[in-house]
Amino acid sequence: MKRLFLLIAALSVSMLSSAAISAVTPNKIVVPNIEGYKTLKGDFHVHTVFSDAKVWPVTRVQEAIWEGLDVIAITDHIDTRHQKMVNTGYFTSKCDRDESYRVAAKYAGKKLLVIHGGEITRGMPPGHFNCLFVKDNDDICAAAEENDHDHVLAMEGGLREARKQGAFLMWNHPNWHKQAPNETIMWPAHEKILKEGYMDAIEIYNMACGYSPESHKWALDNNLAVLGNSDCHAPFFTEIDYLGGDHRPVTLVFATEKTLESVREALDARRTAVLAEDMVYGREQELAPLFKACVKVKSRKFTKTGVTFTLENKSSIPIVLTKAPGSEGLWFPRYIVIPPFSTQSVKARPLLVDNKQPKFDASMQEVVINFNVDNFLVGPNKPLSFSVSVPCEW
Repeated sequence: MKRLFLLIAALSVSMLSSAAISAVTPNKIVVPNIEGYKTLKGDFHVHTVFSDAKVWPVTRVQEAIWEGLDVIAITDHIDTRHQKMVNTGYFTSKCDRDESYRVAAKYAGKKLLVIHGGEITRGMPPGHFNCLFVKDNDDICAAAEENDHDHVLAMEGGLREARKQGAFLMWNHPNWHKQAPNETIMWPAHEKILKEGYMDAIEIYNMACGYSPESHKWALDNNLAVLGNSDCHAPFFTEIDYLGGDHRPVTLVFATEKTLESVREALDARRTAVLAEDMVYGREQELAPLFKACVKVKSRKFTKTGVTFTLENKSSIPIVLTKAPGSEGLWFPRYIVIPPFSTQSVKARPLLVDNKQPKFDASMQEVVINFNVDNFLVGPNKPLSFSVSVPCEW
């Protein structure tokens, strides 16, 4: 009997512990696939102890898996002054500027895609550029240092060598305060780099700098991929309030499959978006199908005096809707929030006219309710449009 009591007590404690853990452990970032593509979640800007961060490459892999990511890029600073592990002689002479990637990729195995990357760091301007899918960071560093006396020439030399290696090139955090103390601008150095074809993407969101509407516009105007990343140097648990439901910023990549080759193809095709602080940024051609995958319209019902329908949120992104032009003749809530993995019933009815019972016109074929999706921006201050159509059944 005593043994049975102890067993029951142990099971009870275990169940309580599991319940407690599930209550405080936040959900992973969950974003559904869009039609024709898998929605992969990535962070293409993280650092390790091999440059100026405090985290071992293995930890970066563990953090990403825990948060539900599919791909990360190890982008340690390749400049000599940042190479802590190399310069201190911590490793043997076999250690080079690609070691952090090798450590991360070996540990990740098939659990997580790891991109071989590096960050070229020069003065302002041109600032910092990430090179993704590189082959040899030592060669990129050497090419930059050939013109180390001139920041712009050094950056161009590094980017040129990275391109020879087949790299994908991203301008990092244009709104960083050291580069943009008063306003975010594209300097002549960046215009030259862009014109010469050494800019494939812009980091429109960086965890330290936030969202840059200027960078979002530049990406749209110049057919550049939009990326949002953490640029994290510290352990993530010291930077992100996971218990409060927060997550790191991520780049959403719409790829044909979960492979490095498919990620690269999607980046080259500019099929990306950014998810950060419950906001989604990108182009309409990506955000429209993404929203359609996240929000399902169910239970449409028509009566002469009103329509009702249910919106189901199938993602971990809260959805924020506001009344949009074109629905002036309807009454329905002007502001609707659909929390993650929940449903919201909406009722719309015609406005009262001359104190008479409001009814729809008998000639109507459908009732259309228009919304702005305030947290899906397809451009600076430009929300995605969304409409619900309810057929009239007279």
